[in-house]
Amino acid sequence: MLPQRLRTARKANGLTQEELAERICTTKGTISNYENNHSTPPNDMLRQLADILNVTTDWLLGRTDTATPYTAAASSAPDNRSLDELLQERIENPDDYSFLVGYLEASEEEKKEIRRYWSDLNMQWKARQVK
Repeated sequence: MLPQRLRTARKANGLTQEELAERICTTKGTISNYENNHSTPPNDMLRQLADILNVTTDWLLGRTDTATPYTAAASSAPDNRSLDELLQERIENPDDYSFLVGYLEASEEEKKEIRRYWSDLNMQWKARQVK
C-alpha cells in the first residue's frame, strides 16, 4: 500500500522523485526504493513524507482512506476555507484532487476541450453498455 500511495501523493503534489528527495534531505534512489517496495521509510522519514505531501501517515500506510490531515482551523471556520481546502476535504484520492485542481487552473479554452473529451467518452461508454 505504501509504495502506491507515496507515488500517488508525490505526483498529486507535482513533485518528481528528485524534488521530493531534496525536500526531505535524501536521495532520489531512496524515494525510488520506497515507491518500488525495495525498502520502507523509518518512522521519522514517514512523518516528513506525510508532512511534505500533506497526507496522513495512516493514509500512506493504508490504515485509512482519508488522505488529508485533520486541521482544527479548517473545521472551526468552514466559511473561511479556501477552495483548495474544500477540495482536499471532499476528495480523498490524490489523483482525483490533482485532476480537479488542474482543471480549475486551466484556461476556458482548455476547459471546453476537457468537457468535450469527457462528453465523448461518456457517449462511448454508454454505447458499449447498450450492446
